[in-house]
Amino acid sequence: PMLSLRVAAKPVAARNPVSRRPSRKHAPIRSRASAVASSGVASPASDEPLARLKGVELRRASDGQTVDAASIVPSSGRVVVPFLTQFADFDSWELAQKLVDDIPRLDAEGVTLVAVGIGSVEAAVEFSRRTNFPSDRLYCDETAAAYEALDFAPGFGREGGELGWIGEKLPFVNGYAKLLVMCAGIGSPGTLGAVFGGYLGSKDRDPIFRAGSNYDNPTIRKLMDATLGGGYQRPFELATLRLTNMTEILSNWEDLAPADDNLLVQRGGSLVFQDGACVFRHDDAGILGYCPEERLVAKALSDDPAAPPDAVATLHAAAADRSANVDDLYESISAMEKAKKGDRRVNGDELNGKWRLVYTSGTKKVAANLNRAGFGGSYFPVPAVQSFDVASGRIRNGIYLGPIEFFFDGPFVWREKLSMLEFTFTRVSLALGPLGPVSFDIDDGKWDAVKAAEQSASEGQGKVEKGKGSKPGANPFFKFVYTDDKCIAARGRGGGLAMWAREGEPETDA
Repeated sequence: PMLSLRVAAKPVAARNPVSRRPSRKHAPIRSRASAVASSGVASPASDEPLARLKGVELRRASDGQTVDAASIVPSSGRVVVPFLTQFADFDSWELAQKLVDDIPRLDAEGVTLVAVGIGSVEAAVEFSRRTNFPSDRLYCDETAAAYEALDFAPGFGREGGELGWIGEKLPFVNGYAKLLVMCAGIGSPGTLGAVFGGYLGSKDRDPIFRAGSNYDNPTIRKLMDATLGGGYQRPFELATLRLTNMTEILSNWEDLAPADDNLLVQRGGSLVFQDGACVFRHDDAGILGYCPEERLVAKALSDDPAAPPDAVATLHAAAADRSANVDDLYESISAMEKAKKGDRRVNGDELNGKWRLVYTSGTKKVAANLNRAGFGGSYFPVPAVQSFDVASGRIRNGIYLGPIEFFFDGPFVWREKLSMLEFTFTRVSLALGPLGPVSFDIDDGKWDAVKAAEQSASEGQGKVEKGKGSKPGANPFFKFVYTDDKCIAARGRGGGLAMWAREGEPETDA
């Protein structure tokens, strides 16, 4: 079948440029009304977070003085408040270490930075000494009362979290066991991806160790510069920082950890306030799910922290170098999907080509099981490529790992009125370097045997099953919400969002 051509609607209007790091040039922050961005979703500015904090007691690390939690946010001006996890947690250490380098700039721009962590005053003092985060900007919450008031994720095995019944039904399962489960990625969305990312590095991210930074490791930096080059995040670089922090944390565990071991799994978040109203909020979904320092600082220094991202610019940045934040990416694709049909830029003929899978949000079922909203999916970690050959109506979907090529071929049909590409697979192939590919036809009897493998290979593309009828949606499908010559975005049958970047001309069995 051939794709019919439809005149593309104009793209979403540009608002703010997307950048990996906040601009170095910025006028001082002035008072302004704004909308709150909670977990990447804009809504009216809210006084509720500050109202919830009233009456909650915190203690200042510098002098042990008890203060009302609401008092740490002045009624005027811009304030950024990361609610760290407990003081013996990797998340707290990483975020605090990185923010130390940003304090002079934030101060110069009139933005106040204070932080809250879980534990005792003594733990806060020790944390401040070891991370260099100023103790006069640091507050401690021994019982995590502020975290409960703000409704941050309680963590695995605690009431309100994943498998929350464990706390009541299996009281002998302590916080240490729950923490280990979360470290394995269970009840902790995004953790494994963040862990593996620390080992793999990224050509699209800044180096971790930089001369003069608060967390620089000159010996490792010089070694990596000499062997791996500079100007990007090298393999094992972030993992080295985490290993260094882990060694120091474990060596001082008794001084840093909270008295209640159930608080080991409590998650935090980050808020930006303007004149007492919350204008940006990020909820940590799991371990290592804290708001990236560069994103938090960019929001704190922006003219309007709640402004939605420029949807097209965000997709293009993700396609070019994965520099767009995944929460912004999720919000952008969702906004395109919600646009009126006539305003969407979807041109069926533009699908012709080879496309590298860049991003997936996971299925609706996965999203429903998250502890908190705000986990905007993830960049796809392995080379996965989709080809659409418009002239022949053939699709190829494959995973490519070095010499291993594992791919599926089949027909597709384009349903113009629905902006839907419906497909099935009729052949599976495997190649190992110069050997192969070895191909097998898939008939009704064999389809179930390969269904699970194909679903894994096309994460975010929806449930894969062979349909027999011609009713729209009977087979696997992508419902496209955006197409151009750089990227395409769609929602799959299973409810997941996905985005691809153009690689070249299609490669199928046509």
